[in-house]
Amino acid sequence: MMKKIYPWEVNDFSSPGDEVPHHTEWDKVTDFDEEGYGWVSTDSGWGFVNRDGYLVIPDEYDLTFYPHFQNGLCRAIKNGKYGIFDRDNNAVIPFIYDTVFGDFDKSDPVLAASLNGKWGLMDLKQNEILPFVYDYITGFNDHHIAVRLGEYFGVVDYGQNTVMNFKWDYLHLLDGNFSVGKALEIYFDKDKIDSLGSYSSENYKDVGHRYQKIKYGIINRDGKVIYPFISDSPIQVFNPASGRAKISLNHFENPAADVDYLSFVADMEGNRIPFDPPIKEEEWIDAFHKSCHELIWGKGTWPY
Repeated sequence: MMKKIYPWEVNDFSSPGDEVPHHTEWDKVTDFDEEGYGWVSTDSGWGFVNRDGYLVIPDEYDLTFYPHFQNGLCRAIKNGKYGIFDRDNNAVIPFIYDTVFGDFDKSDPVLAASLNGKWGLMDLKQNEILPFVYDYITGFNDHHIAVRLGEYFGVVDYGQNTVMNFKWDYLHLLDGNFSVGKALEIYFDKDKIDSLGSYSSENYKDVGHRYQKIKYGIINRDGKVIYPFISDSPIQVFNPASGRAKISLNHFENPAADVDYLSFVADMEGNRIPFDPPIKEEEWIDAFHKSCHELIWGKGTWPY
């Protein structure tokens, strides 16, 4: 029998000290999808209700990931482990993995997963596509997989042939090119950075009792540098035609700062491209990503 809950029982993620509203309508606390499933978080966990407040998916999950139910599948964490369930709460992928991700918009998605510290690729039936022998996977497409084997990152194809040599301190796929990082002989106090809660394996190289600084740039398939190694964080957006990229600087000198406030659009020499018109402080959260996108790709290209 499905359990019924009420809107005022749902966590609204208010900040400490905020007045907690007493909602009585479900549309005030969740968004219902095309099949009438609305995600909720209660004191018991995450789940989904219908419009009558019945838990069609029990609130038994540590977390459910958005977007929910792509092709009927929802990625979630349960008892600290990743898996995937369907709209009937059947475990399509059992909750045994350290992480799972993939493109669920595809009808037969390839999934990257980690099990017992090793990474590989599999399908929805858990058939192995790439053996679970790698130490990390940052991403993949129809041809290539960006992986770490031991200390360094490289690229392999689906036959495990090496496409890009394992010599990088970071690497992910970027629209046919590769966003890569290489460590410098600059070190930071590990205990201090950890105490700020700002550690990211993409931004630092762990070398025992210290973190080592990494600089990021972009190379093509031939290994040629097509954007210089000047960013303090991995470059996620780059337009080869304009030579512009979204980069960050001074990340290591300000480890507790939000990376967006240290990020900007730069040309091939690292010169900042100013926003025109400038973004007002009160508009920053809503306007920053759109303004960056249009500086890189052109006016009117923001898709959202």
